[in-house]
Amino acid sequence: MPPQKVVQQTPETAMITAKIEDLKKSITLIGKDSRFAAGLWVGFIKGMAIGLFVGLLLTGFKLMAWV
Repeated sequence: MPPQKVVQQTPETAMITAKIEDLKKSITLIGKDSRFAAGLWVGFIKGMAIGLFVGLLLTGFKLMAWV
């Protein structure tokens, strides 16, 4: 296998490469944050739904016990 060619970067290309890498990391972090927030929201909605269902179920049992 032939040796790999070494590419030297000028300061300008190094700056552009660094900015691109920074943007990639920022986009990844934004995606992780939005996925985390979506998970929290879904958990909140599920908790409210389960709580409402159980509350209505227990209220129904209590009303049936009075009759």
